[in-house]
Amino acid sequence: MEEQPLTDRHLIIDRPNRRIKLMDSKRPDLKDLLAQLPVMAQREQAGKIIVYARKKDVELVRSFGYREEGRIDGFFNGKNAYLLSSFPENKRGIPVEPEEEDRILELAQSKDPLERKVLPEGLTLRQACPDDADELVQVFRTVFPVYPTPVHEPAYLKKMMQNHVAFMLIEKEGRIISVASAEITPENGCAELTDCATLPEFRGQSLLSYLFFALEDHLEQQGIYYLFSLTRAISPGMNITTARHGYRYRGRLIQNCVISTGFEDMNIWVKPLRQVDD
Repeated sequence: MEEQPLTDRHLIIDRPNRRIKLMDSKRPDLKDLLAQLPVMAQREQAGKIIVYARKKDVELVRSFGYREEGRIDGFFNGKNAYLLSSFPENKRGIPVEPEEEDRILELAQSKDPLERKVLPEGLTLRQACPDDADELVQVFRTVFPVYPTPVHEPAYLKKMMQNHVAFMLIEKEGRIISVASAEITPENGCAELTDCATLPEFRGQSLLSYLFFALEDHLEQQGIYYLFSLTRAISPGMNITTARHGYRYRGRLIQNCVISTGFEDMNIWVKPLRQVDD
């Protein structure tokens, strides 16, 4: 299932992940809406509410019992988004494995930056097209039995490719072995690097690093200069890859979405390619 948008395009009920997201606090009825969100969460059985707040709205959102979990530098066309969350379901606000997640974060931040290298012989990198959807689904199913978005459905992937999502993939002998995407929000001038998956037998070759470089080049050519990624806090590989690409840690979203067997904490990493105006 896809996230179900309300009549307000910035207000999203995300039923698969049992959360409500307000993607922009810039609205005249913000105070009234913040008062209504707990009622909406109860009706929808949402355990978490997230508000992407502009700096001037942070204190108002806090006054409704929200806590800041992190920020995304430059999310609003060069201005920061502050991610504030409320937990109608109290247990949803408890970190999953905080000590191990902190250890992984420290490990990731200790690594040296990556240098761009030539793709190994026998591998090819290109942008995905709709004809790749069926095979991409098989990759995602192999790597992620459960995922926050319906990447197990070819129609969904084709729709995303037509709606500002760029997928890059690596092939070996015509077989897709690694993939990552950039989900672009043109109105905000930002993009999320996401949907990173490498088949198990091809891990340990830093394949995602080649995809990250390719996606960053593509985004800069499109005039998208504010990049971020949400990584599973419990995943050493993804946090290390992101940190080594020059992304900076900006906080952790607690029990944010369903991956694998349950809700997982997600680290926020950012990489602005232009100056940020807070």
